[in-house]
Amino acid sequence: MSAAKRRTMADLLVAQSGIEDAGDPELTLASSPAYLAAVPGPYEAVGDGELSPRERGDLATCEAALDNLRVAFWAAGKALQVIRDARLYRQAHATFEDYVEQRWDMSRPQAYRLVDAWPLAERLSPMGDKLNERQIRELLPLVGRHGQDAAVLVYRTVAETDGVPVTAAIIHGAVSILPADHFDPAEAADQIRAYLAGAPQPPQPANPVETFTAEAAKLLRVLHRVADRGTLKAAVHEDPDAVRRVIADMRALLDEIEQSAT
Repeated sequence: MSAAKRRTMADLLVAQSGIEDAGDPELTLASSPAYLAAVPGPYEAVGDGELSPRERGDLATCEAALDNLRVAFWAAGKALQVIRDARLYRQAHATFEDYVEQRWDMSRPQAYRLVDAWPLAERLSPMGDKLNERQIRELLPLVGRHGQDAAVLVYRTVAETDGVPVTAAIIHGAVSILPADHFDPAEAADQIRAYLAGAPQPPQPANPVETFTAEAAKLLRVLHRVADRGTLKAAVHEDPDAVRRVIADMRALLDEIEQSAT
C-alpha cells in the first residue's frame, strides 16, 4: 500500500484533534494540532537552580503535549467505534479489520482495545485528572464480568482514599482481590479499603487453572447452544453486519487472551 494511503496512529489522533478543513481531507490529516506546533525545539539546559520564566513556560507547554498523549486513546477509541458502527470504511475496505490494518497499520486487538476503553474513560474522566489507558485496561475485565458500575466503584474508592496514588498497579491489585463470581458494591468497597490499608486479604483460589477452564467451559457451552438452536442462523439473516461485529469482538478478546498466555 502506498504511503499516501497508509496512516499511522498519530494521524488518526490528529484527525480527531479539532482541526477542520472540509475542502481538503488530506490537509486535515497532514496538519499538526496546535499543541504540537507550540512545543519548542530541544535545547540544552542553561544552568542549575530555579527555572527561568522561559523554562517554566516551556515546561508547561511540553507537559500539555504529554497530557494530550495521555488521553489520546480516548479520542481514538471513540473515532474507531464511529467508523466501525457506521461502516464508514466500506467504500475502500471490505471489513473494519481490513480498514484498521491497511489504513492505520493497527492490529485488530489494538483497535478493539481502544473501542472497549473509551466509554469507561469518558465516564471516569470527571473523577481523575491523571486517567490513562493503562488504568482503564486494568478495569476492563471487571466491566466484562460485572458492568461499568463495578469499575466506577473500584476507581472511585481508590481515588478517594487519602495517601494512595491512582496507578494502574494499584487498580490491578484492587481488582484482583475481589471475588470473580459476584460483585456487591458495599462489600467491594470495604475489601478495597482494607487492601489499600494493607490488611491481609483472603487467599485466592488454590487452583487458578481449574477456575479458568471451568469458566471457559461455561462460555463454550453457551456458544454451542446458541449455534445449535438456530439463533446464529436467524441473526445472520436479520443483520449479518451486527453478527460479524460480535464475532470480531470475540476474536479480538481471544487474541488478547492468547497474547497474555504467551
